[in-house]
Amino acid sequence: MIKMVRLNPLEMDPQQLLVAVKTPEGLNVRDGDVVIDFSFRTDDPDTSFKHQFPVIINDDYRLPDSLTKGLKENESITVMQLSEEDALTMYNAQQAIKEYRRNHDGGAGNIDLNLVSACRDDDFSWGDSRLNLYLKTSDEEDFFLFLRNLDVTKLDDDMQSDFETLPSCAA
Repeated sequence: MIKMVRLNPLEMDPQQLLVAVKTPEGLNVRDGDVVIDFSFRTDDPDTSFKHQFPVIINDDYRLPDSLTKGLKENESITVMQLSEEDALTMYNAQQAIKEYRRNHDGGAGNIDLNLVSACRDDDFSWGDSRLNLYLKTSDEEDFFLFLRNLDVTKLDDDMQSDFETLPSCAA
């Protein structure tokens, strides 16, 4: 919780921003299933923006002990990050906010991490449909828990316990 309070979205390097998703067996995330929302609002529509950055899987990232410690045999971790293009867009947006604030008072910004979808495979169990999201904002820091026990069956009001509404990963 302390790390979230101290999180300064204008100071983090978007190229170092990582998301880790811990899922139970049978539940997976794919490219775009997690989205970073980054927005800034002012009275001037030319300086306001709302970006949605879908994060993509980084299969080459070596999982740190801090994430694998206590990992159960039936759990897995997927590490995701911004594409190079989205990292550059976020960086440019950060610079625009800093420039605006040097010359003006006000403006309100927001950064959020959202799970927008997930998929199931043959081993999926409705009794084990919760996952955790972790965030890492710098190479020098560890991952920290961002969302805990997020139930994928509650992602959408229409997606209750209907097995057919959670898409198959094979599709």
